[in-house]
Amino acid sequence: MSKTYVSASLRRMICDRATGCCEYCLIPETLALSSHQVDHIIAEKHRGETVLSGKSRKKST
Repeated sequence: MSKTYVSASLRRMICDRATGCCEYCLIPETLALSSHQVDHIIAEKHRGETVLSGKSRKKST
């Protein structure tokens, strides 16, 4: 779970960039059993930033 708040506008930009797909496996959210979630590319504990270039969209596990 992220320690940093991710604003609705940032989540929307990430979703738009990903075109509704997981950015790891490219499965569309419409085919997933649950909605995709926003995740850090570089973990916060490794000083990853909560910015558009540092976030990705992935399937929920």
